Amino acid sequence: MFTLSLHGEENTQAELKPGYSYCLIVRSDIQRKAALDMLAAQPNTAVVANNGGLISNLRVWENLALPVQYRNIQLGGKLEQDVVNLFEKCGVRDEQSFSDLMLKLPDQLSLYEKRLVGFVRAMLMMPEMMVYDSLHEGLSPREMGKTARFDRIFRLYYPFRTSVLLSFEEYRDSTEPKQVVIQL
Repeated sequence: MFTLSLHGEENTQAELKPGYSYCLIVRSDIQRKAALDMLAAQPNTAVVANNGGLISNLRVWENLALPVQYRNIQLGGKLEQDVVNLFEKCGVRDEQSFSDLMLKLPDQLSLYEKRLVGFVRAMLMMPEMMVYDSLHEGLSPREMGKTARFDRIFRLYYPFRTSVLLSFEEYRDSTEPKQVVIQL
């Protein structure tokens, strides 16, 4: 269990329990950043940044492989197969589309694609806590539907771990019984 408490603001405490998905509704960019910094500082936390958080001069494949190699993460299968499986679960099933995506630089990606790659990279870290920073903002309704799958995939792999969506607007997944909305 983790207690989120933003210093200097009243009524901003929240207990985050393992196995639950949380939507933390923030009121300002300052509050969003403070919550993001506090959550990201927790051990074994992965963040899906609102801009993808990718290294601009590395291709998508390099952005995925580098953190795994740097942290010496031992994946159950081969890295390549784990990446393919995660992208397939996210809806990228066409081999040519997948190959093309792996060769792109971050500035060649749409906002949705940046968040998709950021999500796959975060999943490869096998986090105890997954944090989504403004995941749905700036996307079309169709893309929002695709990003809604991210937490379902996280739950599929890690049902007893915690996920947190930081957002300016409330988001509820009607298929998720263990989702809690907290207004900070």
